Amino acid sequence: MKRNNLKNLINDAFYAPEPALKENFIRFLRPRKVSMAEMIVRQIPYIGKLVWAFSALMIAVALIGANSGSETTVAAVAALMPFSAAIGIFDTNRSKRYNMSELEAATRFSLRSVIFARMTILGILSLIAIVVISPIIAVTYGGDIFAAAVRIIIPYLITMIVSLHIERTALGRGLGFCSIIVAVAVSFFSIMIESPGILSWINRNLTIDRFGIPMVAVLLALTYFEQWKTVRNVEAFA
Repeated sequence: MKRNNLKNLINDAFYAPEPALKENFIRFLRPRKVSMAEMIVRQIPYIGKLVWAFSALMIAVALIGANSGSETTVAAVAALMPFSAAIGIFDTNRSKRYNMSELEAATRFSLRSVIFARMTILGILSLIAIVVISPIIAVTYGGDIFAAAVRIIIPYLITMIVSLHIERTALGRGLGFCSIIVAVAVSFFSIMIESPGILSWINRNLTIDRFGIPMVAVLLALTYFEQWKTVRNVEAFA
């Protein structure tokens, strides 16, 4: 039997008819809708281990310092907070560091959505750390919980604002670790103002009601504004 005849017989024997309503099936095929909350949850496994480890380190420092009664515990936590913000930003920019921005931009979830999800996760993680640390500090040293939270959140927010702004510039895109440099500067400044003379003057003149709350409110607004600009322009700076 000739090869062509054999091929025809095989085709006839295993002929599969065209599926009914194939065009309609393809036309109306849609992926399952994924809510923003589910999308954020899906991004949690992609957060770097260093972010989780550093958050645990800050809580450990607060617990160990409180247990030992060390007077430098508050200063140590405040000095670590800028690095928490810097590591978070560094982890958020992982797509750019590994040249994955174009690939992620072409997937089901846009690069903007991915960056937004990561920023949300990191913000929640930092908030949890602050909520855990503040009562530890306040109860140990007889202070107010809200005052302790304000004291450690200000360096974090300043680092976020400055780092996010610099990361969008040509300098930030070229270096890739500007947020770490900013964290070092803010941490050093936080340590300097913890000196007895400066701290005494701050406690006398810059109370939580008159200074702390308004400053945190302004910094939160600026942080949101910088994050919004980063997410909006993420493709341009990828």
